[in-house]
This record gives sequence, structure tokens and C-alpha cells, in this order.
Amino acid sequence: MRVDEVAIREFLHTSYPRLVAAVALTSGSRPAAEDAVQEALLRAWERSEKGEEIDSLEGWVTAVSLNLVRSGLRRMRSERRARARLHTPALAEPPTADRIDVDRALAALPRRQREAAVLRYYLQLSTADAAKVMRVSEGTVKSNLARARAALSERLGVIDDRAGEEEEANDRGTP
Repeated sequence: MRVDEVAIREFLHTSYPRLVAAVALTSGSRPAAEDAVQEALLRAWERSEKGEEIDSLEGWVTAVSLNLVRSGLRRMRSERRARARLHTPALAEPPTADRIDVDRALAALPRRQREAAVLRYYLQLSTADAAKVMRVSEGTVKSNLARARAALSERLGVIDDRAGEEEEANDRGTP
């Protein structure tokens, strides 16, 4: 696929808002998610201009966005450790009052479980596609999803009576 102005406009109209929201759920920061998705889209366009084929713009931008957010989180942790060694207080983000329970529950999950849950349930990717984006096996995605569902059920006080059904349906090709 060639990434041209038409493809970018279509992406911005159809996929951008949902992808930014998904990356924000995984990273905990909407501004960071917007930056990551925009940077990934720019990189896709640049690669396409150099002649590289991109099979799925949405899939490519999703994977690159998540990688950019992960890199930013690693950099932030390193900076925090460096400040602690220097005894310099870190700038804290003020808590937002409009956080809902699901956002807090997702944020409490380990990064891989949170990514798997957002890719599968929010972006509605298949287990195979989520595995490609995360660069892990389908089995790893399934185990992360099971752990995420259990943790979310406990934290939100919801009984997960669909355990296993969803992944079996996914394996058969139904959403």
C-alpha cells in the first residue's frame, strides 16, 4: 500500500481517534498517545515515499505507536531514577478528577496485560493480529488476556463468566 495524502486523510478520518484512545489507555497519557500516533503516521509516510510497502497502515501505525510509547515510558523511568540519585524532585502530573474505574483498573495492570486487553477488546484485533503488534506468540497474548480479565474482574467487582469462551471463538475466526 502506498501512503499518500488520500490514505492519510482516510486514516485520520476513520482510525486516528480510536487508535489514539487505545494508545492512551495503554500509556495512561492522551498527549503522549497523540504524539506517538502522529509520529508513527509521519514515519509511515516517509517510508512510503522511499518506496517501502506498508501492508496495513492501521496495523503499522499501531505497532510503531506502541513502540514509541514504550520507549517514552522507559526514558521517563530512567530520568526518574537519575533524579532520585541526584535528590531532585520529579515533576508530578496532577491527578485528573474525571478518571473512571476502568481506566484506573487498566492502569493498574502490568504493561503487557494492559496492551493485550486494549488491542483485543478496544481495537478489536484478533489474537493473531495482537500477537503481531506485540511481537509475541498467540499463546502469550491469550495468557496475558486471561490474567488481565481476572485482574480487571477482581478490581471492578465483576464476575467473568466468559473465561475461555472468547478465545475459543477467536480461534474459530469469530470476533
